[in-house]
Amino acid sequence: MHNVRVEKINEVAKQSESDPSLAQIDFNLAGSWNIENDNVQFTGDVMFPNGELTLEADFPAFLGGEGRAPSALTYCFYGAMSCYGSTFATQAAMAGVEINQMKITLSLGIDFRSALGVGSFPPMKGFNFEVFVKSSASNEDIQKVKELTDERCPAIWAMENPVPFTTTATKSS
Repeated sequence: MHNVRVEKINEVAKQSESDPSLAQIDFNLAGSWNIENDNVQFTGDVMFPNGELTLEADFPAFLGGEGRAPSALTYCFYGAMSCYGSTFATQAAMAGVEINQMKITLSLGIDFRSALGVGSFPPMKGFNFEVFVKSSASNEDIQKVKELTDERCPAIWAMENPVPFTTTATKSS
């Protein structure tokens, strides 16, 4: 249904009740800072089930880059938007709500003053996701899908719950 393989989802959901590993993915990413001035600042390869892609990131000029590629935050926010949109489409399909067309926007503001060392300010204002759906379903059904998406989207969960992290820095030779 609308490019979501519901049968596979249902199969994995049932099987993961006895084998949780079937519904889990581990990510291990790596990238490199490029020290040459004529290059984007950061590159990294990401792998996915059917391929691999090299991503490039470059800060805008006011943050020391040249703006030659999307900034790292652009990828982060695109990921949140894509995650929300994908979850919405998936929840709709699982609920039997047909989508004929869906567009999603994300808007938010970033304050870089803390990153620039000029004080301590919250860096992000709220995320505003807007989903526009063409469907023969009722508005009530669309709102139910939205509620399921808000409950089940990993990006929303990560915004609502502190995610543990560790950092290390090692001098290499």
